[in-house]
Amino acid sequence: MNLESRNPTTGELIGTYPPHDAAEIETRLRRAHETAAVWRSEVSMPERVALMLRLAELLESRAEDYGRLITSEMGKPLSEAIAEVRKSATGARHFAEKGPDYLADSPIEGLNARVVYEPLGAIFAIMPWNLPFWQVLRFFIPTALAGNTVLVKHSDSVQGCAHALEQLVLDAGAPRGLYQNLSIRRDAVAGIVADPRIAAATVTGSTAAGRAVAQVAGENGKKVVLELGGSDPFLVFEDAELDKAVKMAVLSRFSNNAQSCIAAKRILVAESVYDAFEAAFLSGVKALAVGDPTAPETQFGPLARDSVVRDTERQVADAVAQGGRILCGGKRLERPGNFFAPTVIADLPHDAPIAHEEIFGPVALLFRVADEKQAIAMANDSEFGLGATVWSGDAARVARVVSALDAGAVFINSFVRSDPRAPFGGIKASGYGRELGALGARELTNAKLVFSD
Repeated sequence: MNLESRNPTTGELIGTYPPHDAAEIETRLRRAHETAAVWRSEVSMPERVALMLRLAELLESRAEDYGRLITSEMGKPLSEAIAEVRKSATGARHFAEKGPDYLADSPIEGLNARVVYEPLGAIFAIMPWNLPFWQVLRFFIPTALAGNTVLVKHSDSVQGCAHALEQLVLDAGAPRGLYQNLSIRRDAVAGIVADPRIAAATVTGSTAAGRAVAQVAGENGKKVVLELGGSDPFLVFEDAELDKAVKMAVLSRFSNNAQSCIAAKRILVAESVYDAFEAAFLSGVKALAVGDPTAPETQFGPLARDSVVRDTERQVADAVAQGGRILCGGKRLERPGNFFAPTVIADLPHDAPIAHEEIFGPVALLFRVADEKQAIAMANDSEFGLGATVWSGDAARVARVVSALDAGAVFINSFVRSDPRAPFGGIKASGYGRELGALGARELTNAKLVFSD
């Protein structure tokens, strides 16, 4: 059965893509393995840097074309899709400039020794549909700069993006085995992870998918990096700059059509300012322009898949059954495509099951908190630990709360986001390992100790 790409705005079939058969998978595995040996030993760091700079130039010159492709396959507003491509170019330029320093030998003070960061070989990556360019390229760029090759299984529904990315890297001048797309079904994943030519794996996706890959990798003694789900808390204390907090809460929860692992999903607000926050937040959500994602005025488009709409419908129904009160939205819009109204739910008991799931549809959950202690307890009462946000003007309080939160990142008086310069990743069910920054550049390397007597 072919992989299909459908326009979530109209339901139109955009393209069909035959999955690679066993012979093609074998060809690509062999090519990745063989290219890894050459890329590591015969291609210098300056040559790798030059490739990344050419990649950045192509991304910048093709930003609108790639943006339209992203929007056609996953539905985010075109302006956001173009911004995603440009962010990818910024990432390429950052690692071209700073990557050699990130990957340089690290002397050990007091010893005649150093740590050398060497490539592992061919890396297998499983990538999601919600950030079809940025998520892939933020993995690929530092990974290839370190001397590895990559094989990427992209999501079924963004195969146009998957094929475009492979061609992009070739157009930048890379050897054919440096970046290869794998159009495969899930049942082929385990065999590829276990293949001895694959040195390590990385997964961005659901907790279930990540754990399944981690199990196979563990059985075969291979490293795996997991960037999985999130249910990020957004903590607003009574001394917060309320207008800014409201604006950033709306942006965090509903950008990328609300389909982001680091979106503010549980908004915890101090009792004394809760009513004012709720009224302003509700006004901001109701003001979102929902519609055709290619129209310049649109701020919120369709969800990427009909299955996401169905999951959101179920989760909203569960929230209401548990006592949640819908303040706005709460249903699929009566129009073609995968449109679901931006939704705000209040008065949900925090021990309700729905409050502990990841919600990947446009639903914000509002909670009242009595004090700092309760805010921390509720924020940490989740299997996830990706990001968190703290809004307060009290530096001492901020320090206490930041140190107490279970999260891979905490943003103060701002919203959680990724940046090429800073490490990104989570704890608990949100995964382990880091992407981006110096830590991310070194994540898929062998930190080899070289000691001289």
